[in-house]
Amino acid sequence: MRALLPGLVCCALLVAPAAAAGPRRCGDDVGGRAVPCDCGDVLIGSRTLGADDPITSRVCPTATRSPPTGQTRLGIQVVGGGAGGLTIAGPGGVRGFATGIQAVNGTLARLADVVAADNASDGFVLAGEGFALLGSEASHNGRDGFVLRGQGYRVERNRALANGRHGFVARGREAAIGGEAGNEAAGNGREGFRVRGQGHDVARAVATANGGDGVRARLHDARVAGTLAASNRGLGLRAAGHDLTLGDNEARDNGGGLDVHGARVRDDGGNRAEGCRVGGACR
Repeated sequence: MRALLPGLVCCALLVAPAAAAGPRRCGDDVGGRAVPCDCGDVLIGSRTLGADDPITSRVCPTATRSPPTGQTRLGIQVVGGGAGGLTIAGPGGVRGFATGIQAVNGTLARLADVVAADNASDGFVLAGEGFALLGSEASHNGRDGFVLRGQGYRVERNRALANGRHGFVARGREAAIGGEAGNEAAGNGREGFRVRGQGHDVARAVATANGGDGVRARLHDARVAGTLAASNRGLGLRAAGHDLTLGDNEARDNGGGLDVHGARVRDDGGNRAEGCRVGGACR
Protein backbone atom coordinates (compact mmCIF):
# COMPACT_ATOMS: atom_id res chain seq x y z
CA MET A 1 0.00 0.00 0.00
CA ARG A 2 1.36 3.41 -0.95
CA ALA A 3 0.31 6.93 -0.02
CA LEU A 4 2.03 9.84 -1.78
CA LEU A 5 1.83 13.34 -0.34
CA PRO A 6 3.13 15.81 -2.94
CA GLY A 7 2.65 19.35 -1.73
CA LEU A 8 0.58 18.42 1.33
CA VAL A 9 1.01 21.03 4.07
CA CYS A 10 -1.49 19.97 6.72
CA CYS A 11 -3.77 17.03 7.14
CA ALA A 12 -5.83 14.85 9.45
CA LEU A 13 -5.86 11.51 7.71
CA LEU A 14 -6.17 7.93 8.94
CA VAL A 15 -4.39 5.29 6.88
CA ALA A 16 -6.11 1.96 7.39
CA PRO A 17 -6.79 -1.44 5.80
CA ALA A 18 -9.83 -1.74 3.59
CA ALA A 19 -11.88 -3.47 6.28
CA ALA A 20 -11.53 -0.59 8.75
CA ALA A 21 -14.60 1.33 9.78
CA GLY A 22 -14.77 5.06 9.34
CA PRO A 23 -17.10 7.90 8.45
CA ARG A 24 -15.78 8.20 4.90
CA ARG A 25 -13.27 6.23 2.86
CA CYS A 26 -10.96 7.57 0.19
CA GLY A 27 -8.37 6.14 -2.19
CA ASP A 28 -7.82 5.07 -5.77
CA ASP A 29 -10.12 2.07 -5.45
CA VAL A 30 -13.12 2.48 -3.17
CA GLY A 31 -15.72 0.06 -4.45
CA GLY A 32 -14.24 0.28 -7.92
CA ARG A 33 -13.91 4.06 -8.16
CA ALA A 34 -11.42 6.75 -7.15
CA VAL A 35 -12.52 8.89 -4.20
CA PRO A 36 -10.54 12.07 -3.35
CA CYS A 37 -9.39 12.52 0.26
CA ASP A 38 -10.50 15.23 2.66
CA CYS A 39 -9.86 15.99 6.33
CA GLY A 40 -10.71 13.12 8.65
CA ASP A 41 -11.08 10.53 5.87
CA VAL A 42 -9.87 6.94 6.06
CA LEU A 43 -7.39 6.14 3.27
CA ILE A 44 -7.92 2.49 2.38
CA GLY A 45 -5.62 2.05 -0.61
CA SER A 46 -2.94 3.68 -2.70
CA ARG A 47 -3.40 7.37 -3.43
CA THR A 48 -1.25 10.22 -4.74
CA LEU A 49 -2.67 13.33 -3.11
CA GLY A 50 -3.02 16.22 -5.52
CA ALA A 51 -5.23 19.09 -6.63
CA ASP A 52 -8.32 16.85 -6.77
CA ASP A 53 -8.03 16.09 -3.06
CA PRO A 54 -9.60 18.77 -0.83
CA ILE A 55 -7.12 17.89 1.94
CA THR A 56 -4.29 19.47 -0.06
CA SER A 57 -5.94 22.87 -0.43
CA ARG A 58 -7.19 23.65 3.06
CA VAL A 59 -6.06 23.52 6.66
CA CYS A 60 -7.81 20.72 8.51
CA PRO A 61 -9.23 21.53 11.95
CA THR A 62 -6.93 20.21 14.66
CA ALA A 63 -9.87 18.73 16.54
CA THR A 64 -10.54 16.26 13.73
CA ARG A 65 -10.96 12.82 15.24
CA SER A 66 -9.15 9.78 13.92
CA PRO A 67 -11.58 6.84 13.90
CA PRO A 68 -11.84 4.05 14.86
CA THR A 69 -9.59 4.60 17.89
CA GLY A 70 -11.14 7.92 18.92
CA GLN A 71 -7.77 9.62 19.32
CA THR A 72 -7.67 13.31 18.52
CA ARG A 73 -5.14 15.71 17.08
CA LEU A 74 -3.10 13.25 15.03
CA GLY A 75 -2.03 14.53 11.64
CA ILE A 76 -1.61 11.09 10.04
CA GLN A 77 -2.27 7.90 11.97
CA VAL A 78 -1.36 4.56 10.38
CA VAL A 79 -3.43 1.64 11.69
CA GLY A 80 -2.89 -0.78 8.80
CA GLY A 81 -0.60 -1.12 5.85
CA GLY A 82 -1.72 -3.96 3.62
CA ALA A 83 0.61 -6.59 2.19
CA GLY A 84 4.23 -5.56 2.62
CA GLY A 85 3.40 -2.55 4.77
CA LEU A 86 2.64 1.07 4.01
CA THR A 87 4.86 3.55 2.16
CA ILE A 88 4.36 7.27 2.80
CA ALA A 89 6.29 9.39 0.31
CA GLY A 90 6.53 13.17 0.00
CA PRO A 91 7.30 15.85 -0.63
CA GLY A 92 4.69 16.93 1.86
CA GLY A 93 4.21 18.15 5.39
CA VAL A 94 2.08 17.79 8.52
CA ARG A 95 1.78 20.85 10.76
CA GLY A 96 -0.10 22.12 13.75
CA PHE A 97 -1.37 18.95 15.43
CA ALA A 98 -0.46 17.29 18.71
CA THR A 99 1.55 14.57 16.93
CA GLY A 100 2.46 14.82 13.26
CA ILE A 101 2.65 11.18 12.07
CA GLN A 102 2.08 8.10 14.21
CA ALA A 103 2.65 4.51 13.03
CA VAL A 104 3.28 2.20 15.97
CA ASN A 105 1.68 -1.11 15.07
CA GLY A 106 4.36 -2.45 12.75
CA THR A 107 2.54 -1.67 9.49
CA LEU A 108 4.95 0.98 8.15
CA ALA A 109 7.45 -0.10 5.49
CA ARG A 110 8.94 3.22 4.41
CA LEU A 111 8.53 6.93 5.08
CA ALA A 112 10.47 9.42 2.98
CA ASP A 113 10.68 13.15 2.27
CA VAL A 114 8.05 14.33 4.75
CA VAL A 115 8.20 17.36 7.08
CA ALA A 116 6.51 17.34 10.50
CA ALA A 117 6.66 20.83 11.99
CA ASP A 118 5.00 23.00 14.62
CA ASN A 119 3.19 20.12 16.27
CA ALA A 120 2.50 20.46 20.00
CA SER A 121 4.07 17.13 20.96
CA ASP A 122 6.22 14.86 18.74
CA GLY A 123 6.87 15.14 15.01
CA PHE A 124 7.14 11.44 14.13
CA VAL A 125 6.30 8.45 16.35
CA LEU A 126 7.21 5.22 14.54
CA ALA A 127 7.59 1.63 15.72
CA GLY A 128 8.00 -1.68 13.94
CA GLU A 129 10.43 -4.07 12.32
CA GLY A 130 12.56 -3.29 9.29
CA PHE A 131 11.01 0.04 8.38
CA ALA A 132 13.01 2.82 6.69
CA LEU A 133 12.86 6.52 7.60
CA LEU A 134 14.61 8.60 4.94
CA GLY A 135 15.14 12.23 4.05
CA SER A 136 12.55 13.65 6.45
CA GLU A 137 12.56 16.62 8.81
CA ALA A 138 11.09 17.30 12.23
CA SER A 139 11.27 20.94 13.26
CA HIS A 140 9.84 23.21 15.96
CA ASN A 141 7.75 20.45 17.53
CA GLY A 142 6.94 20.89 21.22
CA ARG A 143 8.57 17.69 22.43
CA ASP A 144 10.70 15.26 20.38
CA GLY A 145 11.41 15.38 16.67
CA PHE A 146 11.62 11.63 15.99
CA VAL A 147 10.55 8.89 18.44
CA LEU A 148 11.57 5.49 17.06
CA ARG A 149 11.54 1.95 18.37
CA GLY A 150 11.61 -1.58 17.04
CA GLN A 151 14.07 -3.94 15.40
CA GLY A 152 16.19 -3.69 12.28
CA TYR A 153 14.93 -0.30 11.20
CA ARG A 154 16.97 2.16 9.11
CA VAL A 155 17.19 5.92 9.70
CA GLU A 156 19.18 8.07 7.25
CA ARG A 157 19.31 11.62 5.82
CA ASN A 158 16.89 13.01 8.39
CA ARG A 159 17.07 16.32 10.28
CA ALA A 160 15.68 17.30 13.68
CA LEU A 161 15.74 21.05 14.17
CA ALA A 162 14.72 23.24 17.12
CA ASN A 163 12.40 20.75 18.79
CA GLY A 164 11.49 21.40 22.42
CA ARG A 165 13.12 18.30 23.88
CA HIS A 166 15.21 15.73 21.99
CA GLY A 167 15.95 15.61 18.28
CA PHE A 168 16.03 11.82 17.91
CA VAL A 169 14.91 9.24 20.49
CA ALA A 170 15.73 5.73 19.26
CA ARG A 171 15.22 2.43 21.10
CA GLY A 172 15.15 -1.24 20.27
CA ARG A 173 17.54 -3.66 18.59
CA GLU A 174 19.83 -3.78 15.58
CA ALA A 175 18.88 -0.45 13.99
CA ALA A 176 21.06 1.31 11.43
CA ILE A 177 20.97 4.91 12.60
CA GLY A 178 22.87 6.97 10.09
CA GLY A 179 24.06 4.64 7.35
CA GLU A 180 26.22 6.26 4.67
CA ALA A 181 24.64 9.73 4.83
CA GLY A 182 24.01 10.22 8.56
CA ASN A 183 21.40 12.28 10.39
CA GLU A 184 21.47 15.81 11.83
CA ALA A 185 20.13 17.26 15.08
CA ALA A 186 20.54 21.00 15.67
CA GLY A 187 19.15 23.50 18.14
CA ASN A 188 16.96 21.06 20.09
CA GLY A 189 16.14 21.84 23.71
CA ARG A 190 17.90 18.81 25.21
CA GLU A 191 19.85 15.96 23.59
CA GLY A 192 20.39 15.90 19.86
CA PHE A 193 20.39 12.08 19.80
CA ARG A 194 19.22 9.85 22.65
CA VAL A 195 19.76 6.18 21.81
CA ARG A 196 19.19 3.01 23.85
CA GLY A 197 19.20 -0.67 22.99
CA GLN A 198 21.26 -3.55 21.66
CA GLY A 199 23.06 -4.11 18.38
CA HIS A 200 22.61 -0.60 16.99
CA ASP A 201 25.03 0.89 14.48
CA VAL A 202 25.06 4.65 15.08
CA ALA A 203 26.97 6.37 12.28
CA ARG A 204 27.62 9.94 11.15
CA ALA A 205 25.44 11.70 13.69
CA VAL A 206 25.86 15.46 13.41
CA ALA A 207 24.75 17.25 16.58
CA THR A 208 25.15 21.00 16.94
CA ALA A 209 23.94 23.64 19.39
CA ASN A 210 21.61 21.36 21.35
CA GLY A 211 20.68 22.20 24.93
CA GLY A 212 21.99 18.92 26.39
CA ASP A 213 24.48 16.34 25.12
CA GLY A 214 25.04 16.08 21.41
CA VAL A 215 24.71 12.28 21.54
CA ARG A 216 23.70 10.36 24.66
CA ALA A 217 23.53 6.58 24.50
CA ARG A 218 23.14 3.47 26.61
CA LEU A 219 24.04 0.56 24.35
CA HIS A 220 25.06 -3.10 24.32
CA ASP A 221 26.95 -4.86 21.54
CA ALA A 222 26.89 -1.71 19.42
CA ARG A 223 29.01 0.74 17.46
CA VAL A 224 29.16 4.54 17.42
CA ALA A 225 31.28 6.03 14.63
CA GLY A 226 31.74 9.26 12.75
CA THR A 227 29.92 11.52 15.22
CA LEU A 228 30.47 15.26 14.87
CA ALA A 229 29.28 17.13 17.96
CA ALA A 230 29.85 20.88 18.25
CA SER A 231 28.59 23.71 20.45
CA ASN A 232 26.25 21.54 22.53
CA ARG A 233 25.61 22.65 26.10
CA GLY A 234 26.33 19.18 27.51
CA LEU A 235 28.97 16.67 26.46
CA GLY A 236 29.59 16.12 22.80
CA LEU A 237 29.21 12.34 23.19
CA ARG A 238 28.22 10.49 26.36
CA ALA A 239 27.76 6.70 26.25
CA ALA A 240 27.62 3.77 28.63
CA GLY A 241 27.08 0.03 28.31
CA HIS A 242 29.13 -2.99 27.32
CA ASP A 243 30.69 -4.39 24.17
CA LEU A 244 30.82 -0.94 22.58
CA THR A 245 33.08 0.08 19.71
CA LEU A 246 33.88 3.77 19.18
CA GLY A 247 35.80 5.23 16.25
CA ASP A 248 36.35 8.51 14.40
CA ASN A 249 34.10 10.57 16.66
CA GLU A 250 34.82 14.28 17.12
CA ALA A 251 33.56 16.66 19.81
CA ARG A 252 34.51 20.34 19.93
CA ASP A 253 33.35 23.47 21.72
CA ASN A 254 30.80 21.58 23.83
CA GLY A 255 30.19 21.79 27.59
CA GLY A 256 32.33 18.65 27.84
CA GLY A 257 34.14 16.31 25.52
CA LEU A 258 33.71 12.61 24.89
CA ASP A 259 33.05 10.15 27.74
CA VAL A 260 32.36 6.46 27.15
CA HIS A 261 32.52 3.86 29.89
CA GLY A 262 31.47 0.28 30.55
CA ALA A 263 32.67 -3.29 30.19
CA ARG A 264 34.59 -4.30 27.06
CA VAL A 265 34.65 -0.84 25.50
CA ARG A 266 36.85 -0.72 22.42
CA ASP A 267 38.62 2.39 21.13
CA ASP A 268 38.94 1.97 17.36
CA GLY A 269 40.98 5.16 17.05
CA GLY A 270 40.30 8.54 15.57
CA ASN A 271 38.26 9.83 18.53
CA ARG A 272 39.02 13.52 19.20
CA ALA A 273 37.77 15.89 21.88
CA GLU A 274 38.85 18.26 24.62
CA GLY A 275 38.62 15.65 27.34
CA CYS A 276 38.37 12.29 25.59
CA ARG A 277 37.77 8.97 27.34
CA VAL A 278 36.77 5.71 25.67
CA GLY A 279 37.11 3.26 28.53
CA GLY A 280 40.37 5.06 29.33
CA ALA A 281 42.14 7.97 27.73
CA CYS A 282 41.56 8.08 23.96
CA ARG A 283 44.44 6.70 21.95
